[in-house]
Amino acid sequence: MAFSISTAASTRGGYEKTPNVSEKTMKMRRATKSVNRRALSTPTRMSKTDEDGYWIPGPFLRPEGSPKAEGYTGKTVWKLMQKELVEVGLEQITPTSAKDMTETQGWTLLDVRPYPDYCKRHCWGAVNAQYYVGMDATDPKNWGKAALSAMIFPERVGGAYLNVTENENFLDEVLESVEWGSKLIVYDDAGGVIGEEGVDFENGVQTPSLMAIYELAARGWGTENLMHMAGGLLFWDEVDRFDCGEVAEEDEE
Repeated sequence: MAFSISTAASTRGGYEKTPNVSEKTMKMRRATKSVNRRALSTPTRMSKTDEDGYWIPGPFLRPEGSPKAEGYTGKTVWKLMQKELVEVGLEQITPTSAKDMTETQGWTLLDVRPYPDYCKRHCWGAVNAQYYVGMDATDPKNWGKAALSAMIFPERVGGAYLNVTENENFLDEVLESVEWGSKLIVYDDAGGVIGEEGVDFENGVQTPSLMAIYELAARGWGTENLMHMAGGLLFWDEVDRFDCGEVAEEDEE
């Protein structure tokens, strides 16, 4: 099953002509020809709405058929993501299986949380590529969102970030640690759940880790080389009590 090509994506010539993708990423993608891929459809790139209420190009992809006024976390968009991930056979595994696969089968754990969170605690041996990055609260265009975030999440005041935004360099960060098409087990804080098709995926739980897997698969990363760690870091650390790593402050960039 292949990801279908949406009108918005095909008018830009597909992957290699879309904005916000570095030449390094495109070269890596073209150079890896031996990976046996089962790709998702090539979806629409959409982000914030314009003056007419339509979403405009952003760093991430959405499935074909996504409502024009819905963002990446929209209800219908998430249902379509789940449907395609199920159709290509994405596997969700336990932290126990993930640990064994990284130690004996050459898989790499990919932590897609913001870097400050990765520094504080991450699965032992995991690499980091931020799907979302901390929002720049000093930018005047973010002041309103920053103020609202401070009221909703007072515990974040004085921390590394008040809120997050899409990371346009997500693919580049992935390729700083692994080669295109490598075997990746993706996780975030609490994992996430792909719902059941019989209930129209209403019982699915959307998280950055599942969205990141969708992004990679839609770009051409073979889904046979992508797995999702259910339960995320929470289950790895607090349930299974596996080792965690951290980055010392003097080592942080």
